[in-house]
Amino acid sequence: MGDVGNLWDLEAQPAALDALGSAWSMQTKQLTWAAETVNSAATQVIGSEAWTGDTADRYDQHRRKLVAEFDDCAELAGKVARALGECAQVLRHNQEMLTREREKLSRIRHEQPPGGPLTFHPADEQETKQVNEAIALAKQIRARVDSELNAQARVFESAHGQLQGRRSKQTAGALRMLNYNIQQGGGGNQPFPWNKAQGTDMRDMGELAQRIIDGKVDVATLQEIFGSGAERLQQELNARAAPGERWEVHFGKASERGHWDDSLFPGGGKEDFGNAVVVRTGDGLTTGNVRVTDLGPGDEGRSATRVRINVDG
Repeated sequence: MGDVGNLWDLEAQPAALDALGSAWSMQTKQLTWAAETVNSAATQVIGSEAWTGDTADRYDQHRRKLVAEFDDCAELAGKVARALGECAQVLRHNQEMLTREREKLSRIRHEQPPGGPLTFHPADEQETKQVNEAIALAKQIRARVDSELNAQARVFESAHGQLQGRRSKQTAGALRMLNYNIQQGGGGNQPFPWNKAQGTDMRDMGELAQRIIDGKVDVATLQEIFGSGAERLQQELNARAAPGERWEVHFGKASERGHWDDSLFPGGGKEDFGNAVVVRTGDGLTTGNVRVTDLGPGDEGRSATRVRINVDG
């Protein structure tokens, strides 16, 4: 009897589906926790004398909408988790059936070289009938598996479409932000021979720019940066900018500090030192007024840099 393929082995990995189902179940729990956390915090002020008026009413509307989104996503995640569990169960149950049917043919002479096809050699008509019936039953089992898995696939497709729609809705106009203390970035911290390469040096501005771009950052707030480092960072970012994008680095002076380089005979002098706001403009993102506020002296000068960011859509 010719090659019958590998009808009795689904070659499935239900354990992998179980792991995915557990991951989706965890997402369900996290989304439910997020909704409960928002509600718990809000109920401490909403509806009491602590916060009343139009702003409280508008926030409460926003809260209800946000919690509803969490609840809907939790329900969808639960559906995906259950569908994955159903798939794993279908594969396990039907593989057990196929294995039992295959064992019934174990006494019929057959051959299957490693990695090769399974071929039966029935000794008589009775064995031939037995093999044919087993093949037909295996095909029925596999057809049932396909049907049941296809039903769960429709659950995945529906959930995927709904989750993608919610993702697009939630991320529209959203910004990816980074807050980063680069530790006296630009030219090294201390003169030779005490310089131990702490912090970010001028030569590292290209690496910093690439890190910001690779992180798909829209806005970054940087602390401990020299004015010259901010200029260099803007150059490095724009050298790597995608078409239609332009990077702006808005520096805010807080104090002056000795700025040494890392050469064998370093030169050092006073230079503006402070913080910076980095903005990736383009695609509906623009900047407006920039204001640096002196926060007064302390162990060293302090300031705050404010940049107006406009997001269209």
